[in-house]
Amino acid sequence: MKKIVLFVAACVFSLGLAVGAAQATDAPADGLKVTNYGKKAAVTFDHSKHVKEAKCEQCHHKASEGKYKCGECHKAKGGDAPSFKKAAHNKEKACWSCHNKRGKTPKKVLKCNQCHKK
Repeated sequence: MKKIVLFVAACVFSLGLAVGAAQATDAPADGLKVTNYGKKAAVTFDHSKHVKEAKCEQCHHKASEGKYKCGECHKAKGGDAPSFKKAAHNKEKACWSCHNKRGKTPKKVLKCNQCHKK
């Protein structure tokens, strides 16, 4: 009986490590170019800087459904979700919540051209 319990515990532990490793390897590399489908230049996004400051669900609000890419729902136009530009500039969530002085939880306020570099 003791061996079975130890075996099950080892399996659960291994599964937890595998899931954690899978999530970590799925994270995008730094320097990811993100467009908001607007007139301004794309934003160069460094994922590693952000994971130190925020929980995944703060930006990836559909993470529980396995959706991590904003563009899966937030398109240039159309669909039920707000456009990517509107989603990124929402004062409650995403980029503006931390990077705009009127955001919900401003942490590092930035000006437009600090993200949208030409």
